[in-house]
Amino acid sequence: MPDDLPAVWRADLHTFAKHAILEGYLNAWFPILTRQQRRSGGASQRVLFIDGFAGPGIYEGGQVGSPIIALRAALEHRAQFPVPIRFRFIEQDKDCFAILKEQLRGYEGPVRESKNLILDPPCHGECDSVLGEMLDEHERDGKPFGPALAFLDQFGYSAVSIGLIRRILAHPHCEVFAYLDYKDMNRWIVDPSKSAGFTRTFGGDDWKRAISVPEPERRVCLLDEYKRALRGRGGARHVCSFSMFDRFGSLLYWLLFCTNNLRGLEVMKTAMWKVDETGGFRFSDQDSPAQLELLERTFDQEWLAGELRNRLAAKTMTVAEVWEFVLTETPCYQFKTALRTLETAREPGMQVVRAPPDRKRGTFPDKYWRQIRVEFLRALF
Repeated sequence: MPDDLPAVWRADLHTFAKHAILEGYLNAWFPILTRQQRRSGGASQRVLFIDGFAGPGIYEGGQVGSPIIALRAALEHRAQFPVPIRFRFIEQDKDCFAILKEQLRGYEGPVRESKNLILDPPCHGECDSVLGEMLDEHERDGKPFGPALAFLDQFGYSAVSIGLIRRILAHPHCEVFAYLDYKDMNRWIVDPSKSAGFTRTFGGDDWKRAISVPEPERRVCLLDEYKRALRGRGGARHVCSFSMFDRFGSLLYWLLFCTNNLRGLEVMKTAMWKVDETGGFRFSDQDSPAQLELLERTFDQEWLAGELRNRLAAKTMTVAEVWEFVLTETPCYQFKTALRTLETAREPGMQVVRAPPDRKRGTFPDKYWRQIRVEFLRALF
């Protein structure tokens, strides 16, 4: 953490937006992964949540931090998890670590009583080293590391290497939810003494393309290069980002979610949409704290219907393939209304070419996603 930051600091509105995304994801992720582990009968009969930069667990105004948010999400969940969730919190700063231990002490009793949560003693150390040792141990002993979510909410941009992300994602059912500070990157990108940190983060020198690029093109360049690095060097099949702005409208940082699972991508996009209902995946401190949204909805189902018709014209696909296209190629995650619109419009933009006999027009039941095939028609102009 920065040297000039106190052990307990004030939380800004964008911090609450970030935590809303995390909490929304965990509320869905915990039951999905625990059920999956029980059904699979895998060697690792637990789900792991790691907070690599846990902080003190509390803010100046008394609001709780990410470790407590994660614990509460599990403790207060209405579902009974079929396999336990294990929590591992890492913090390097000694003052923050002391406060974190005190905050966690109040949850030891409820965790014991829950019977399906495991709270490991917090780790005092540097995230890359501690997580690296955990990965070494699992790989040495042949034990699965996942299912796991690593929340890597670093200060700045250089504490999380692309190599660490690659090692995590190399394990089945593992995901990374990371932070990248654009404000600091934009400030230091022209300083040669910071080059090593940039290169460690990106895993190469591709970021240097942004040095001579003016704002706001620089932010686009750096985000695109980092996403490319996460896919190419980090081993992430799917990456989605969320932008945070301050009260003056300046970009602060990005949250980046990395997964190799389409279902995980869907769950994260659902959580992000709840914070920004435009589908633009951004939040600004200029906006009302009472409702975490920015603008009128723009990427709605009407927009998606037009996008599918334009980009998939003359293509024949299963509904499952359309779902994958929507998740990976558009900001959306819902799509059935758009398909219904295309099929039932006065001038249809899509026709169903194969479906079970009991299927009703304009409906796309989940159980038939791989059976129903649709053809997107060319526009009549």
